[in-house]
Amino acid sequence: MNNETYLSIPRPAIALITNHGYAGVDIPIGGAADTGGQNLYVNSLAEALEKLGYKVTIFTRGGFPHFEGDRMRNEPEFLTECIRYIFIPGGPSSFIHKEEIAIALDEEIDWVYGFINEEAVQAGCDPWRLYEFVNSHYWDAAVIAVRLIERWRNDIAARDLSTVLASVVSQDTIDEMNSERHWLAVGDAPGYTLGRLLLSMVPEVGVSIMDRVRAAASRWVAVRGGTHESETYLIDTVQLVVDEVGSHFPPDLLPILAANTLGPAALSQCPDIDARLAADLQLIDTHVWTPHSLGELKDSNFRNRTIESRRDLKFCERRDHERMVCSRTRAFASTSTEMAEQLWTHYRVPVSNTFYFPPCLDTERFRVYEEHELSATYQYLADATSLPIERLTSVTIIFETSRMDRTKRKDVVIAAFEKAAADHPDAILLIGGGPKSEIHNALAELIENNPALNRRVFLLGPIPDEHIGPLFSMAELYVTPSEMEGFGMSASQAAAASTALISSDMVPFAVNHVPNDAIICPAGDVGSFARAIGALLDDPEDRHNRAGRLAQCVDQFNWVNAAEQFINHLREHCFRIHEGKAGWR
Repeated sequence: MNNETYLSIPRPAIALITNHGYAGVDIPIGGAADTGGQNLYVNSLAEALEKLGYKVTIFTRGGFPHFEGDRMRNEPEFLTECIRYIFIPGGPSSFIHKEEIAIALDEEIDWVYGFINEEAVQAGCDPWRLYEFVNSHYWDAAVIAVRLIERWRNDIAARDLSTVLASVVSQDTIDEMNSERHWLAVGDAPGYTLGRLLLSMVPEVGVSIMDRVRAAASRWVAVRGGTHESETYLIDTVQLVVDEVGSHFPPDLLPILAANTLGPAALSQCPDIDARLAADLQLIDTHVWTPHSLGELKDSNFRNRTIESRRDLKFCERRDHERMVCSRTRAFASTSTEMAEQLWTHYRVPVSNTFYFPPCLDTERFRVYEEHELSATYQYLADATSLPIERLTSVTIIFETSRMDRTKRKDVVIAAFEKAAADHPDAILLIGGGPKSEIHNALAELIENNPALNRRVFLLGPIPDEHIGPLFSMAELYVTPSEMEGFGMSASQAAAASTALISSDMVPFAVNHVPNDAIICPAGDVGSFARAIGALLDDPEDRHNRAGRLAQCVDQFNWVNAAEQFINHLREHCFRIHEGKAGWR
């Protein structure tokens, strides 16, 4: 597969942006910094959109090596024939944690704007018509999308202003406006830009602001073929504003005030162009933001923590980025009820602009596996734990997997298991996630220094992709003590595998969708987790019944059905979206 072949596919295109971590065709879930559920969500959404007849471009940060390798993330890669990854250079040639990713965004925006422009030339269309819509994931990707829309607005406004200014001002003035359009924010203030350029025709020295307005209006009407009434309208409109509010401002601000009034009034005298500009600026605003997590919500979850534990998370900076995104975005997808609540209350997002789109499930991967399907995974565990396969097939497996991050609180599940382990000698705890880090080393030391955990608790590191699904199915209990989750995809994956679930009260999937079937414990409460583990180990019937009800609950989380509803919602409330075309090859 190559890029030219992809571009030739006769399907409508959709762009997804997921910028931080090791997003890509091969996702080291639980094995790489800032990489996990969001990346799985994006790839699964792309595959669902493909099944609905679209082709998908996923933009993500590149210019640094793939996880645990030397190969650079530069060239396009293909998840399927209709789904490609495009790696955006920006920032240093090394990994950047999401809390520091803002340093790369300006360069990334420049690059992706140029990339889309080049492909639009090949396709023979305007850049903003290349994709049906742009769906960003997390705040850093949303900033890229918002700035991309802003640049397209500048392009459109500069195009139309060039038309109405032709022969009114010099060509050099028009050329300068076009070259500086992004710095001037022409798309956000087309009327002001027009008024400023009209006033620029009249010398400033020794001339009152209203004399400049009269001269500019006279020139505009003469060249545009307007009437005396039009000229009078322009002058009177500016005079009214200057008389009403001009006294509140110093003289230096009056030209700005006049330009901000004269320009829109002049544009209104070109109704065809004015209407086209307004319609096109509305048409190109096709950004949908899926936050996955919100700084306001996470800050609230951490409000009782020490300043040292909060400082590196940069909640204030993140929240300000998110508020800017919300003020400049038309459509939103919420992955949990908590996220929707925060968007509506703290970020002033209209309810009607929000689609509820929680993570769904790949039921071919996360399911109940038959015994004959598990032999390779048992061998993998034997190699990873040094336990014989005979022992592994006879023990009760408790499982947790997530990236090595302090918010995942793997220490809590280890401490809880220690309390329950003495009364349950046939239980073992398997913990996935990596790579080795300060957190990993601290957990390893905790296990090594505690004889009760010897050959009972195992840090598996990054789990190979082919063993993730089987491990969920092999486990009798899945425990997620995480204190910071947008949804809790691993909890839903455990449910799909018919595995009993113990969760913190910070995992939305458990709290909102299966509160009666999971056991929910206060985040950080080791004793509560220990009692829950002990209770389910002591009562296999209860464990089995809970697991069965959990498996029934996840039937509602179907990627293709949800993606189709998502597109229908956007089509009804926000954007024009073409129907997908399933035929390819």
